[in-house]
Amino acid sequence: MGEKIKQAIIIGAAPCASWDYLTPYRGEGDFVICADGGRNSAALAGLEPNWYVGDGDSGGRPEGLPSITLPTEKDFTDLEVAVHQALRLGYRRLLLCGCTGGRADHYLANCFLLEQIHEAGAEGLLLDERNEIRYLAPGRITIANTPHFCYIGIIPLDRTLRGVTLRGVKYQITDATLRRDATLAVSNEILPGQTAEITVKEGCALLVRSDPQRQP
Repeated sequence: MGEKIKQAIIIGAAPCASWDYLTPYRGEGDFVICADGGRNSAALAGLEPNWYVGDGDSGGRPEGLPSITLPTEKDFTDLEVAVHQALRLGYRRLLLCGCTGGRADHYLANCFLLEQIHEAGAEGLLLDERNEIRYLAPGRITIANTPHFCYIGIIPLDRTLRGVTLRGVKYQITDATLRRDATLAVSNEILPGQTAEITVKEGCALLVRSDPQRQP
């Protein structure tokens, strides 16, 4: 058996109607880091924080909890520091929750934090009630449809993705080029009972699994 991957759950301040979507991702011994107002979200999710990072402007600083106190005016977000702290502590799988919706600049910036996590040699997932987002680098990966989502899509970050091959999905392509300004790889579906195989020879992207029918 391989060594168990150390997983951290990083919780931001964005509200969620329900935190049930986290259940399939949670594991024994998860380390919980709250980014500022995320400590209120952690309480709603039934999670006991292990660490707090923030400036206290959206929830107040907790007492008796290991923490990194940040200034209100700074050149980075509380969530980015929380990500750095998780990586520093040796966690190799980071679940970013309570980080979508609300302000578009924060939402997009949080998506791009997945690249930092990848460059650090770890895996990052940005999660909410209806979406799972991960960073897709050149190479080959397989994606099982667990937990179940209706759709899978690729959003190029580079101007073009080259050598893209998709198997195990409804709309298969072979050695294709995807452009950032086109929507060719949106709204695909993993076939029932199959695993998606995705190969990218050149370029990076976001891989999004989504389900608009999920009830928050």
